[in-house]
Amino acid sequence: MSDYDPNDPNLRPVPRPASRSNVGWFAGAAVAIVAIVAVAYVATRANDPSAAEQQAAATATQTQVSGAQSAQAAQDASVAAQTAAQSATQSQQNLAEQAAADRARAAASAGRDAATSADQSGQDASATAPDSHSDSAPPSSAPPSQP
Repeated sequence: MSDYDPNDPNLRPVPRPASRSNVGWFAGAAVAIVAIVAVAYVATRANDPSAAEQQAAATATQTQVSGAQSAQAAQDASVAAQTAAQSATQSQQNLAEQAAADRARAAASAGRDAATSADQSGQDASATAPDSHSDSAPPSSAPPSQP
C-alpha cells in the first residue's frame, strides 16, 4: 500500500484540469471531411475535362486538320506546277521539232527548185546552143570570117 494519507494537511491539493469539451474532436473531424471532399473533387475533376480544355483540344484538332489540308494543297500545287512545266517543255520541244522539219522541207524544196532551175537552164542552153558535132555551122559566138 502507499504512504499517502489523503487527510494530511501538509499536502497541497492537486489542481484538477477543467472538464474538456469535445470541440477539438469536432474541429479535427471537420478538417478530415474537408480534406476527403477535396481529394475526391480533384480525382474526379482530372477525369472530366473542363469546357475550356475541350475547346482547346477542339481548336488544336482543327488546327492540325487545317495544317494537313494546307500541306496537301501545297503538294497539289507543286504537282500541278511540275505538270505545267513538263507540258510547256514538251510543247517547246514539239515546236522546235516542227520548225526543224519545216526548215528541212524548205531547204529540200529550195534544192529541188535550184536543181530544176539549173536543169531548165541547161536544157534552155542546149536548145539555143549550136550543135558542136556539126561542121557546117560556125559557132554563133565566133566572128564571121572574111573571104
